[in-house]
Amino acid sequence: MRDFLLLFLPTYFLLFFGFAFLWRSWRTYKLTGINPYALSNNPGAEQVTNRYFRLLPLLSLTVMVLYLLGDGYYALLAPIPWLEWPLLQWSGLVLMSVALVVILVSQGQMGKSWRIGVDYENPTEFVQAGLFRYSRNPIFLGLVLSVAGFFLLLPNALTLLIMMLDLALIQVQIRIEEQYLAAAHGKVYEDYCKAVRRWI
Repeated sequence: MRDFLLLFLPTYFLLFFGFAFLWRSWRTYKLTGINPYALSNNPGAEQVTNRYFRLLPLLSLTVMVLYLLGDGYYALLAPIPWLEWPLLQWSGLVLMSVALVVILVSQGQMGKSWRIGVDYENPTEFVQAGLFRYSRNPIFLGLVLSVAGFFLLLPNALTLLIMMLDLALIQVQIRIEEQYLAAAHGKVYEDYCKAVRRWI
């Protein structure tokens, strides 16, 4: 398994950050002329979630780098040996792979409306098509699947912390975005919420 992960992990993160963040950000900018990176420093809950989303890539890459450097470095993350079962690790691989597809497809379906955070200055079209017919938050669903899969793949104290923070703070971020969408789109969004579940 380790030999496979030495190839899988760099490839996965290259695809994730390369396509889901860098390429998608560039593509949205080219289509709109707007920087899609809309994490603000508004005080309160939004500031907390936005700081976490800035920190998440660094935490995830730290796990990968320490694992790639070898057992001596990976031991610094306090691995959880009783969860290191091949079946769980393969389940984690599947979850991470499915999550990446869900995220990329959802971003594509958002088109010009895709943002990281809430863009208060540039109103966007309300997207209800594609995966958004089945989940109000398919991108966040993909992120949750990704971190859960990462924990199953490499169970340790840091991946456990990442997963717990993700589950908690994404819930907060969703409420922030729901308030914004309700104010921006009124009854259209209210009817959408009645027809489509928050997750799936």
